[in-house]
Amino acid sequence: MTILLFRLDPYMGELDAAVTRAEDNFVVLDGTCFFPQGGGQAGDTGEISGSKIVDTLSDGEEICHITEGAAPFKPGQLVHGAIDWQRRYRIMRLHSASHLVYYVMQEVFGDSCRPASSGMLDDVKDRSDYLFDEPLDRGRLALVEDRVNHLIANGLPITHSLEPGSKERLLWRVAPFPAMACGGTHVRNTAEIGRVSLRRGSKPGRGRERIELTLA
Repeated sequence: MTILLFRLDPYMGELDAAVTRAEDNFVVLDGTCFFPQGGGQAGDTGEISGSKIVDTLSDGEEICHITEGAAPFKPGQLVHGAIDWQRRYRIMRLHSASHLVYYVMQEVFGDSCRPASSGMLDDVKDRSDYLFDEPLDRGRLALVEDRVNHLIANGLPITHSLEPGSKERLLWRVAPFPAMACGGTHVRNTAEIGRVSLRRGSKPGRGRERIELTLA
C-alpha cells in the first residue's frame, strides 16, 4: 500500500521514500507525492533518484511510477523523488478553474446544458463535454468566461477535504457553490489560478459540445 502524500499536501513537490517494488519500467514507493492518472487528471511526471518518470498510474492500493527505461531500483532502497512542479501547478490551477466553469455553465445555460463526461485535464488544457438541447451560443459562452474570471479575481478560498464520516471521499468547495466530490489536486485560493480562456473545441458528437479551458 502506498501512502498518498499528495492528498495530505498537494503542494509537496519532493519526497524521500523507500522502494517497495520495482519491475520492468515502473517503481512503487512506500509513499508518494506523485499524483496517478485518474478522474480525468493526467498523472504526474518528474524524477526519482536520477530516473525520469514519464507517467504515474494506480494499481489497486499501489502507485506505479513509470520510468523512461528499465527501473534501476531494488526493494528497500531509499530514494529521492521530485515531481515536475511547474507542470503539476498548472494542472492544479486548471483543475480548480474547471470546477468553476462547471458551475457557471449551469448558471448561464440552465437546464439546456448538462455535463456528459468528467473531462480530460493536463497541463495544457481541460476538455469537458456537455450535452446541449440547442446549438451552443458563443455569446453566452463568453459570459461564462467573464463570470469565471470575476470569481477568480475575487480571491475566494478553496477547501478540499474528506467528507465527514468518510476515509476516502474528498469534497472540493468554494463559495457560493455546493461541494463537489473530487479526488484530484487543487490550489487553495482562486487568485492562484489567474485569468482563463474558454473556447469551443472539436465537436465530440451529436447533441454534444466540447468546451476547452486554458490559462490565459
